[in-house]
Amino acid sequence: DPKTTCRKCRFDRCCFVIASCSRGNSMEDIQKDVVVKSRSNSAVRATAPTEITPSPFLDHETALFADSSCTETPTLERMKRAYGVLCMMRKNGEMGTCSTQTFDQFQRGTIEFSLITYTTNVPNQRIMYVGLLDFFASSFDDFRKLSKEEQRILVYTNFDLFNKIDNLYRSIHHFPEDDTIMPSYTTTFNVNQVDEFLKDSPPNVNREEAAKEMVRQHKRNIIANKAHFLRVQPTGEEFLALIGLALWNDHSSIDDDKIAETVSKNRAIIMAELHKYYAIRGRSYYADRLGDVLCLLVNIEEAATQQKEDDKVYSL
Repeated sequence: DPKTTCRKCRFDRCCFVIASCSRGNSMEDIQKDVVVKSRSNSAVRATAPTEITPSPFLDHETALFADSSCTETPTLERMKRAYGVLCMMRKNGEMGTCSTQTFDQFQRGTIEFSLITYTTNVPNQRIMYVGLLDFFASSFDDFRKLSKEEQRILVYTNFDLFNKIDNLYRSIHHFPEDDTIMPSYTTTFNVNQVDEFLKDSPPNVNREEAAKEMVRQHKRNIIANKAHFLRVQPTGEEFLALIGLALWNDHSSIDDDKIAETVSKNRAIIMAELHKYYAIRGRSYYADRLGDVLCLLVNIEEAATQQKEDDKVYSL
């Protein structure tokens, strides 16, 4: 059925029929063989595992060891190196803005991460925002060609989405056994520590109400998304593809045909390289895996939208 099979499947079936005809098989035998072959191919696709061999975890050391020799997926390779630089910048920036006591603990190696607080959250988010502008400029030629205002809008519009994807990618690596998340590069958060987070909040903040809202959002959105991420276990390349697709999203905030064309072009580039990535890894049937990865982005987008709506209601 042309409506339910891909071009390759139809082409393979056509070749199979022609080969059967050349052997002098009857039409009835050919039809039976086609049915058997179709069922066999379907069974292979159905039993093909959705898992994929893990790749090295991406962090601040990635910039030092990223392999630039791969020409099959140049965009993903640029993103990999740029992400390593972004991580290094975030690590150094956050250590430079933390308290003297926390900085000393980092320096002595007695802690790897610190508990995020109300006052450290804002500068950490600024570091991430500025870093993302450079990250995307290093990764995409088309991003560099945009005006500063267009770049700002693209990053600002989906900043929360970038944060959540990065947060979950790093959280399932460092804290796979519990609900701890990583709001920034060097900090962690758990609902059991919400009072500690709000301890240095401004006097006008209703800490009791804020704590309830944070716990509710965390349990409804973050925990479910982390469980989904943990199940899929996206590789470094898949994670970078998600970040890229989050940037080149359907930005209704920019009413510009040229921008829309640029978005469509770069989404196609990312998807094409993701297909090549699976082929390089020797994965013939990757439709299920690709679906799992893209569902991560859809679910995070829904969670981000829900959180924005909740924040508006809470502010009222």
